[in-house]
Amino acid sequence: MILWLCSTDSLCPESCSCKQTEKGQKKVTCTKGGMRDPIPISRMDLDLEILEISAPVDNLNTLSITPIFQQFKHLEEVVIRRSNIHQITMHAFWGVPSIRVLDLSFNNISGVFDHNFRGLVNLVELNLDHNRIERLQVGAFKHLTELRMLTLRSNKLEELVPRIFLKLAKLHVLKLSENKFEEIDPEVFKDIPDLRILELRGCGLKRINTQLYHLLPYLSHLDLGNNQIQFLAEDEFQDLRRLHILKLDGNLLPVILEKSFVNQQQLKYLCLARNRLAKITETAFFNLTSLIELDISYNKLSKLEGSALTYVADSLQKLVISGNNFTLSLIKVILQTLYRVWHLEIAHMKLEVLPDRFIPDRITKLNVSRNNLSSLSALTFPRQILELDLSYNKLQGLNDSIVQRLESMKVVNLTGNPWSCRLCHITSILFRINKTRVFNSAVCASPSVLIGKKLSSLRLEDVTTCDPKGGSDPKLSKHKISLLVGLICIVVLATFSTIFVVISCMKRHSRNVEAQHKRAVERAENSLESATAIFCKGELSFKFPLDLTERRMSVSTIDDIKKDPHSEQQSLRNGTVTGI
Repeated sequence: MILWLCSTDSLCPESCSCKQTEKGQKKVTCTKGGMRDPIPISRMDLDLEILEISAPVDNLNTLSITPIFQQFKHLEEVVIRRSNIHQITMHAFWGVPSIRVLDLSFNNISGVFDHNFRGLVNLVELNLDHNRIERLQVGAFKHLTELRMLTLRSNKLEELVPRIFLKLAKLHVLKLSENKFEEIDPEVFKDIPDLRILELRGCGLKRINTQLYHLLPYLSHLDLGNNQIQFLAEDEFQDLRRLHILKLDGNLLPVILEKSFVNQQQLKYLCLARNRLAKITETAFFNLTSLIELDISYNKLSKLEGSALTYVADSLQKLVISGNNFTLSLIKVILQTLYRVWHLEIAHMKLEVLPDRFIPDRITKLNVSRNNLSSLSALTFPRQILELDLSYNKLQGLNDSIVQRLESMKVVNLTGNPWSCRLCHITSILFRINKTRVFNSAVCASPSVLIGKKLSSLRLEDVTTCDPKGGSDPKLSKHKISLLVGLICIVVLATFSTIFVVISCMKRHSRNVEAQHKRAVERAENSLESATAIFCKGELSFKFPLDLTERRMSVSTIDDIKKDPHSEQQSLRNGTVTGI
C-alpha cells in the first residue's frame, strides 16, 4: 500500500485523481471532462480496482469501449458516464471476470447485444440508464448469469419481447421506467421469477395483465406511477402477498374499490397521489394492518368515510392529504382517528388559519406549505415538532415569540413568503437575524426598493418604516436613523428625569410638613413652659446672673413727687398717682 501511494504521481493520468477508498480500494477518478480516445490506461496502476470517468454537462467526453481492460486483473467497478459512447465493441470486457459493477449511463448507446457482455461472469449490477436503446434482442444478457440488478431507465424501448431476460434467474431488481410501453406481455417475466423490485414508472401503460403478478410471487416493490391506468380490479393484486411498497400515483383512478388491498397484509407504503379520486370506499384499506405511510394527496377528495381509516389506525405513522378539499373539521376527525401519526402533510389546502392546539402534540414533522396562512401563534405548533415547512404562504412578518419557537426546531422552511421588510413587520426578525439560520432562505417581497434582498443581509438603515395607510417612507438615511434613536433616548431620559423630580419634590414637601409640625409642637411646648414659669404658685422667675444695667422700678412718696418739677403725673384709674 505504501509503495502504491508513493508511486501514484507517476501512475495517474493527467486531470485525474488517484487515491484509496475508505475500504482500501485503489481508485482512479476522472471527472473534469473533455477527455478524448483512447482512455489513458497506460498511466493507471495495474492493481486498479475502481475506474470512474465522467464529465460536466457542458464539457462531455468522447470515448469508446474497446477491449482495453484485460491487464487489470483486480478491476471490480467500471463507471463511464457522459462520454458520448455510441456502442460497446465485441468482447470489450473479455478476460476481466473480476468486474462486478458496470455503469454506462448517460451515453448514446443505441443497441445492446449478447457479445457486448461476454466474459462478465461475475457481474452483479448493470446500469444502462439514459441511453438511446430502442430494442433488445432475445437473450441480450444471457452471459450475465450472476446479475442481480439491471436498470434501463429513460431509453427508447417500445416493446419487450419474450425471453429478453433469458438466464437471468438471479435477477432481483429491474428498472424500466421512462420508456414507452403501451402494453407488457407477461411472458417477458417468465425467466426472472425471483424478481423483488419492478419499476415501470412513466411508461404510458393503460393496464397491466394480472398474469404478470402471478409470475412474480416474490415481488415486494412495485412502482406503476405516472401511467394512464384508469381501473383496478377487485383482485388486481391478489397474487402479490409479499408486497411492501406499492406506488400508483399519477394515474387516472377515480375510485378505490372495497377491499382492493385485502391480500396485502405486509404492505407498508401505499401511494395514491395525483389521481382523480373522488371517493375512497369504506373498506378500501381493509386488512392493511402493517401500513406505515399513506399518500392520498392531490386528488378530488372532499370527504372521507368515517371508518375508512380505522383499519390502518393502529399502524399508520405518516399521512399525506395535501391538495384535497378537506375542511378543518374533517382534518381534525382524521387526526383523532389516526392517533399514531407523527408525520403530517396538509399543504396546498387553502388554509387561512390553524387554530391554537389544532395539530396534536405528537406531530414532529409538519408540512403546511402553499396555504394562505398570514399569521401564526406560538400555540399553533405542536410541542414536539422538529421539522416544519411553512414555505409559500402569506407571511409578512413574525413576532418574537414565534421566532424563538422556530429557532428550537431542527428544520424550518420559510421560502416563498411575501416578507415585508418594514419595521412594523420584521422588527423581531431583524434583531435576531444574526443569531439564527431560520431566515437564511427568506427574501424581501416589499417595499419595491428591497425586493429580492435576503433578510439575513439586511441592515437597520435599509429597513423602511410603515405609514398609517400601510405604505412606506423612502429608505431611511443614517442621519434619520440617528435622529430617531436620539429622539427616543431624549424622551426616555426626560421621562426618567420628570419622575425623579416629582419623587424628590414629594419627599421634600413631606420633610417640610414634618418640620413645620415639629416646630408647632415645640412652640406649643415652649408657651406652656413660659406660662408655668410665671404663674405657677404665684412665684416670679428670674434670669441669672441679674443684669444690673437694666432700668429699675422705684416707688416714690407724694412729697417726693412734688419736689421734682420735671416729673410727669399720671392718674391711675383708682386715683393713685405714680411717677416713673
